[in-house]
Amino acid sequence: MAITGVVGVFSTMQYLQTILLEKEAKNALTALWLNRLLNTGFALVIALVILIFHNHIAFWLKNPAIHRWLWLIPVSIFFSGQNEILRVWANRCQEYNILTLNGILTSILIPVFSISLGLLYRGNDLGLFVGLVIGQCAPALILFFSLRRKHDFGQLKEHTHKLIPFAKSNKMFPIYSLPSEFVNRFTNQLPVFMLNQYAGAGAVGVYNLAVRMLGLPIQFIGNAISTVFQQRAAKDYKETGSCRNIFLKTFKTLGVISLVPVIIILSFGPTLFSTIFGAEWYDAGRYAQVLILLFAGKLIVSPLSYMFYISKKLKEDFYWHIWMLVSNSALFLILFRLDWDVRNILLIYAVNYTLIYLIYLFRSYQFTIRSSDTLETQ
Repeated sequence: MAITGVVGVFSTMQYLQTILLEKEAKNALTALWLNRLLNTGFALVIALVILIFHNHIAFWLKNPAIHRWLWLIPVSIFFSGQNEILRVWANRCQEYNILTLNGILTSILIPVFSISLGLLYRGNDLGLFVGLVIGQCAPALILFFSLRRKHDFGQLKEHTHKLIPFAKSNKMFPIYSLPSEFVNRFTNQLPVFMLNQYAGAGAVGVYNLAVRMLGLPIQFIGNAISTVFQQRAAKDYKETGSCRNIFLKTFKTLGVISLVPVIIILSFGPTLFSTIFGAEWYDAGRYAQVLILLFAGKLIVSPLSYMFYISKKLKEDFYWHIWMLVSNSALFLILFRLDWDVRNILLIYAVNYTLIYLIYLFRSYQFTIRSSDTLETQ
């Protein structure tokens, strides 16, 4: 999952947001087909790489047992990519009911199939991988057919002659947004790689459970609100030059919502995790306590930071992501070499990340009104 999350950023070369940001419907359709074509081609390239180098990759990861599952990476990249592309299109068309169903299916299918197959084949890791793939394939297929019943995507051949000119006219996305998103995803997975290297797979498992549980509010609530904010903010910004009202309204809503998990986890985190998942997962609750402010910040800031796309401040966004990676990498390397406790290392990581989120929030707020130099910056 960590590999797919990092590598998958290249599957659309970050032309994804052009689907929502384009004013004309015909240009948005061109953007749709460009993204679908790039995603398909990239998945095929990764499949070829896995076919040739799967043993080498497993050796490099110091995990020989994973080599037989690596072939699922291109499958995951293709379906998760197509799902995200269609979600952006549905957002543009304000198909919020379809998006809600898609989000529920994505969240439910993975654990349902993972747990069911885990019970059926005890001691086998089949359920984890099959559950993940089904949880990505099914929502993408359902979303595709649901949208096709209401919207005409046309045919690829109708847009073939427009793809290259469109890609060139929006080259700022692969130039700045692509490396930014790659760095962002790598930074998000940095604790996984560092813990695996210095603390072992057991620490990775404890961390991942904490992160998955803390991510649920973002997955269910944050994504839903983010979808509405992106569509409305982009529309207001294009039509009036300002989207400050919807920005502040969204900020207040997310701020109030984030208080609930913060209070619960800080007060009862270890008890909750050990009660629900078993006594051996007590440390996951302790990890959750030091990470909760980071995830509260992510719940609030991630949707609002879409202002960097709307105002096309992609170069600045790239620089901040570089700082995220450099500062967090330095923290992990130094603190692990000083033999700090894992929980304390994660606390410092969370504090550093939260401070960066505060900067993002402030800059996003500044971008809600189009400045006089916006066109020059673009």
